[in-house]
Amino acid sequence: MRGDASLTRGASAAGATPAALGAAGWRAGTGASTSNAGELVARNFPQLPSAPASSAWHIGATSAAAAGRALPGQLPTHVRCFSVSRGCAADAAAGSGGDGGGGGDKRMSLGEALNTLVDAAIEKVEAGDMGEAVSLLKEGLNTFEPVFPNSPELGELHNQTALLLLFQNKGEEAAYHAGVSLETTKRHFGATGILTGHRLLRLGVAKFVQGKMSEAAGLLREAYGIFGGGDSSASPSAPPSPAAASADPGSRAEAGFYLDLVALAHCRDAGGVNALTPSLRANLRALKEAYGLESMILSLALAQHSRLTHGGLEQADLAVGEALMQQHIGLLTDLVGPDAEDVAVARYKLATYYYANDMLHDAAAAVKQAATSLRAHYPEEHDMLVLCRHRLGMICAAQGDHRSATQLLTASRQHFLEAQGAAAGAAGAPGPAEAAGEGQGHNMLAKEADIGLAMARCRAVGGRSAAQQAEALESLRKEVESLARAIGEGHMLVQGASRYYTALSKMAR
Repeated sequence: MRGDASLTRGASAAGATPAALGAAGWRAGTGASTSNAGELVARNFPQLPSAPASSAWHIGATSAAAAGRALPGQLPTHVRCFSVSRGCAADAAAGSGGDGGGGGDKRMSLGEALNTLVDAAIEKVEAGDMGEAVSLLKEGLNTFEPVFPNSPELGELHNQTALLLLFQNKGEEAAYHAGVSLETTKRHFGATGILTGHRLLRLGVAKFVQGKMSEAAGLLREAYGIFGGGDSSASPSAPPSPAAASADPGSRAEAGFYLDLVALAHCRDAGGVNALTPSLRANLRALKEAYGLESMILSLALAQHSRLTHGGLEQADLAVGEALMQQHIGLLTDLVGPDAEDVAVARYKLATYYYANDMLHDAAAAVKQAATSLRAHYPEEHDMLVLCRHRLGMICAAQGDHRSATQLLTASRQHFLEAQGAAAGAAGAPGPAEAAGEGQGHNMLAKEADIGLAMARCRAVGGRSAAQQAEALESLRKEVESLARAIGEGHMLVQGASRYYTALSKMAR
């Protein structure tokens, strides 16, 4: 898999397979929970009081779209861990009141132990086991907090645990760890320090993931102010210095991006969505410049935009849904280029949305554009290109081109049934747990192909005997009901199929 395609697999991994894209329509994961990728932004817990201020640690790992390929670590330009310089060590010791925070030997021992713990967590993330990596960090917290209850390093460990939990879409648990980290940092470094801004930002993101938009907005605005992006609600009489603010443009861009997402979550019309696009794109570009394309921070931010987009497709009117999808495609294009696989996948989702809403001309144009880009990455027999031909077949069936529809959908149906059988065999043998889900997804795609073939038959018998038309319509009705039982009546593809069934019924009458 190409390096530039790995970014949004972490962000919307459910969109990474044809089974998920097809029968599940455009739906992607609501978070980044299936990603294995990223960087924990603090690699090196300093061992000595003289450790340089630039010490930082990261995790490079594999993504769901690039399994087996280690992502290069992206070292942030700022420090998110606590650098235990002489001044910081003294500050921490004073804050601890003597309870495990100040002894030099203890501090060295803690740093060594945390480095060993982080190395073990890195191995788990690289092996694709994000859950085990989180468990290791939690075990470290449980082990060391009773001994070093006021240590700023453990506050950083809470921060990194929160980051991984956000990638598992565990907002509530992430918010707990982010909150502990914030309080610890405030005790040692004050309410307006850059490190405190980092903790405010992480807690704000956790609240956003929880859907607590008001709380998220307050925390994010405070962090944004600390990073020099605007007025800070925390101690306005002591604003951050311009030098400190300009030293961390990545965090300022991250806070700004999530503030844009909070505003986006409240948009009720396409104009409001489009008005936010310039700021979203500028902030995302700044994140890429600060952390690199394969940064966990960047991937998580894009995942949250994807979550809002897909939520909007479920709930909003057509114009808002279209604006959100176009906006997401624009963000992806800025990051990885117009011909990247991820942009093509997003265009396929847009084509599916158009198809389900009877915008067939736009749907055909979008899916053809997606297929053109995908041919640069895959041979014609690849699942993704079969999926594009399947969607084009459904569009042809809805348009009345029953010959093209029959040809395209007969082939895609056969492909999906064969893939379903292969996945069923894999599910019955020791192997990945995803195999059963893949088989179910292929089955749903085959069911949708049955609907398209039934629509084509309705078109083919048009103008013939009433009995033939009634028989074809009854067959279509049964296929629509079958898909509804499989994926739910409220699913976009079921609603689209029902719309086309109703239109064909009226034509027959």
